[in-house]
Amino acid sequence: MSDHIKIHTHLFLVSDDLIPNITPALDPRFRPCSVCLLCSPDTTEQTGRLEFLLKQSGVAVSLWNIQDGWDIAHIRERVLEFVTGHTNEELVLNVSGGTRPMSLAAYEVFRTLEKPVYYVHPTRDHVVWLHPRERESFDLADRIKLPAFLTAHGMRLVSSRKEGIPEQLRTLTATLVKEVGRFARPLSILNWLAAASEARLVSPKLDTDLLQDSVMQELLRLFSSNGLLKVDSSYRLRFADEQSRFYTNGGWLEEHLFSELYNLRAGIPIIQDLARNVLIEWDAHKSPVKNELDVVFLANNRLYIIECKTRKFDASGNPDSDAASVLYKLDTLRDYLGGTEAQAMLVTYRTIPEIQKRRAEEFGVRVCEGFDLRNLSRILERWIGGKSL
Repeated sequence: MSDHIKIHTHLFLVSDDLIPNITPALDPRFRPCSVCLLCSPDTTEQTGRLEFLLKQSGVAVSLWNIQDGWDIAHIRERVLEFVTGHTNEELVLNVSGGTRPMSLAAYEVFRTLEKPVYYVHPTRDHVVWLHPRERESFDLADRIKLPAFLTAHGMRLVSSRKEGIPEQLRTLTATLVKEVGRFARPLSILNWLAAASEARLVSPKLDTDLLQDSVMQELLRLFSSNGLLKVDSSYRLRFADEQSRFYTNGGWLEEHLFSELYNLRAGIPIIQDLARNVLIEWDAHKSPVKNELDVVFLANNRLYIIECKTRKFDASGNPDSDAASVLYKLDTLRDYLGGTEAQAMLVTYRTIPEIQKRRAEEFGVRVCEGFDLRNLSRILERWIGGKSL
């Protein structure tokens, strides 16, 4: 894209989806010096979020108010006032947002006055010129990061982790994945013991039969040889610290998934941001609501949410079962956080019941289970590329 496409002032139409208004402002080849937001009283919250994010990125922002986002004659008049009042500036209209009357009225005014108009393709993040059509369309740079993306959707990123995984633990994790067939059952038990140790870092007493199980003994040796835990004289697990307990309590799968995605970034440049152990917060009925997500990443400005589980799932079709709850959480948060373009996946060490697989399919949640973990990198690569598993 040539530099002459860079235009001084953009008019944005405010609506629920702020991303098509944010990404043009973040592309260094296209970003405006200033943006004016065409906004109505019922978009006050969205306008505030968009104004904050644009100013944070160094773009000057002003507001151009309309009384009603559905009154096409009124909107047309206000847009005409805007254009005629900015004759000394080079103007362009981003017609991606707003109500249908807002986009139609604004397009009509700009087209009549021979001002350029563009549209941001919602899934490809691609600028398409509607007028003049002779201008070359182009892909926007994927510059938005998770904090800004979540803010655009009314969320706050409270905390997250991005550090890599120690090599020693990566070796242990690789062994767990390789031996998923043998370790699935005893690892679920170890997962439960670690969960029960959260407060004191000491587990309930282990059953004698469990200690005599050869596969469980092998699994405990793997974790103890890496300094994560030890079995004391009273047959209880003692964890080295909270981080070790978290890792044993299924955190290893979250870290493994994060590492796989981290490595994929080198070959998939559309992965623009990545985090694990993500704590988000938003306001519901004037009270803050928090939720934790295992792994979250952005690719081509699309949000991907992944939950990691190592426990055994209830085989019943009960809608209140643990598997159903996880799937419902993924379905709800995906729609709430990222809209229709967001994607969700459940990655589980144990296989899940067929009835829950069908429920996942109904929700549009991908499932990676059991032996699939051996091919996790390829599955993730195909998922991000939009191909079926």
